[in-house]
Amino acid sequence: MTSEPDIEVLYVNDDEPQLELLRTQLTDESDRLRVQTAASPDRGWEVFADARSDADADIDCILCDHHMPGQTGVEFLRRVRAVDADVPFLLFTNTGDETVASRAIEAGVTDYVIREAIENQAPLLVQKIVTYVEHRRSRREIERTNEQLREIVSVTDQALWVFTPDWSELRFINDRHEPLFGQPTSELRADPTSFLERIHDGDRARVEQAMQRASEGEPQLVEYRVNKSEAVQLWVESRCKPVVDDDGTVVSLVGLTRDISDRKVYQQDLLETIEQLEEFASTVAHDLRNPLNIANGNIRLAAKERESERLDTALDAITRMDRLVDELLALAKEGDSIGDRQPAAFAELMRESYDNARATGSSLGITGSVSLECDPTRLTEAFENLVRNAVEHGDSDVAITAGVLDGGGGVFIEDDGPGIPPEHRDHVFDRGYTTSKDGSGFGLAIVERIVTGHGWDLDVGESASGGARFEIRTADA
Repeated sequence: MTSEPDIEVLYVNDDEPQLELLRTQLTDESDRLRVQTAASPDRGWEVFADARSDADADIDCILCDHHMPGQTGVEFLRRVRAVDADVPFLLFTNTGDETVASRAIEAGVTDYVIREAIENQAPLLVQKIVTYVEHRRSRREIERTNEQLREIVSVTDQALWVFTPDWSELRFINDRHEPLFGQPTSELRADPTSFLERIHDGDRARVEQAMQRASEGEPQLVEYRVNKSEAVQLWVESRCKPVVDDDGTVVSLVGLTRDISDRKVYQQDLLETIEQLEEFASTVAHDLRNPLNIANGNIRLAAKERESERLDTALDAITRMDRLVDELLALAKEGDSIGDRQPAAFAELMRESYDNARATGSSLGITGSVSLECDPTRLTEAFENLVRNAVEHGDSDVAITAGVLDGGGGVFIEDDGPGIPPEHRDHVFDRGYTTSKDGSGFGLAIVERIVTGHGWDLDVGESASGGARFEIRTADA
């Protein structure tokens, strides 16, 4: 077991017998105390100043008499306070009165103890010394930790914050809150829940619900819109981790908030690009098929009237062109651009996707793996969207399971969330379709585009626990 650190005490008193007596009583009472003595304020100042100049030495507490020749205890206190505002300073004297006490308090004394004539007051003094020193050390450690934390978070673009369990007090926040919310930190400190006023009306109730769940000890992940100003709206993602003590009681709420507007714009831009490609391909296919049909019909009529290898060659060319039109239309409608394929382990792709999704509070279980011939980057994106879908439609602590279908004909990803009602399953992959107030309707549409772009089939059903189950049936699994 680690022993408690020693406490260095400086005791100043011109009464040398009393000086030695109390030093002995204090060290006998507690083996943590190391007591240095000074028979005058000038000598006490030398000891104190030497300790301050030595990086390996320190005076943790000063115990001082009041009436001493040349300089009183209060005067010595003022001298100390001029260079050290928080070192515990106890005035221990038998000649005090209300005037002395008032002056001592005004000068910044930590405590004022009247010395009894015959009573051993070492236990009382030790208790006070230890309490004040431990409080000072704790405060300094908190300050050092906060300073280190500020140095660490100064390089991040995320807002890091710490609240009390009921959100009534802001304990810490870095300088990234204002760039995200358009709100001065001072305003947030004065009213810790005032950030809710910056949240979009349609998202505020959901954020408040997530806050309540966090206060109850549940990790949370929530995406919502922030009205940074009248002209600027951002999408942000907040992750909150409740900190609990040994009894399981929530003592702090720690979290990060980051701007995900680029991700939302990317998803929307991707779907718009797909839509434009579909429209372009459909137009081209229509404009090409009409003249192709005319050419095909006329060539076949001519072939009936006259046999010619050239007419047969022309018919073959028309057939190839018709097939190319079909393939162009299929590419636009059924899949995004899929890059070079290579073997990739399903379990590794799933773990990477889960880590990228930053689904704090949730869990991932992988029951099996198989090699997939795929574009790893695009397939990882599809799996990330499935993880986010599970978290966004269920609780933050949703359990996600991934594995191989019976018979090895593909893979599945399922969760224990609320699931997808049968009446919605035929529409969940439609672009823009969503049952969530804050959903974009793009995530599952992108999943389908990527899966079908690989030439695979995607089905949605129900897991054994009643959650959503997505099955990807592959030709090469």
